[in-house]
Amino acid sequence: MAFWSGWFAVFLIAFAAAVPLRARLWGGRRAVPSSPAIRMHVVLGLTTSAVAFLHTILVIPALGSPAAIGSGPMAIAPAGLAFFLIVAHAGLGLQLRDERLRTRAKTRRSHATTAFAITVAVVIHIVTLEQARP
Repeated sequence: MAFWSGWFAVFLIAFAAAVPLRARLWGGRRAVPSSPAIRMHVVLGLTTSAVAFLHTILVIPALGSPAAIGSGPMAIAPAGLAFFLIVAHAGLGLQLRDERLRTRAKTRRSHATTAFAITVAVVIHIVTLEQARP
């Protein structure tokens, strides 16, 4: 179950990221915080956070698996970082829902930076686990 919850979280990350990117590419500008695209992005983002938490809980019994033992801290560390970043990313995203936010540009850059960092951490996590699989 830990395996599938992880891949489901990856799918949700990609889908959640694609929604505002699609709106930007098709609309030619950023979607406003109250737009349907951003509302969908928020729902998907919060769902992704919940699935990431679920994956973290489900993986605890699998920590003795050959892949987890074989990859050791090289897989666990980026996973912990990704989880921390997802929580921070969601917090930044929820701040961006406020249309009167004075620090919108800075918060948006931080939101994009954490999204990129999540992606890198998740890729490292997956690659190290896959390399350690028997």
